Amino acid sequence: MIMVFAGILLAAVSLFSLVEGDSMLSWVIPLAVGALLCVAGFVLLIMELLETWLSKGQKALVDGLQAG
Repeated sequence: MIMVFAGILLAAVSLFSLVEGDSMLSWVIPLAVGALLCVAGFVLLIMELLETWLSKGQKALVDGLQAG
């Protein structure tokens, strides 16, 4: 989740640089890095949620096999 917040912060910094009229590199690079961090953070979050969901199903399967 920290990666998502860092990505949002970098995107905000790049938008501020864009409004200030700075050079193209001063807002394109933070925007690109921020977007990559946001995407990576969301992918990791989805993977964590899927892993949690799948482990609950596996636990129920093991309990069912042990009961039988």
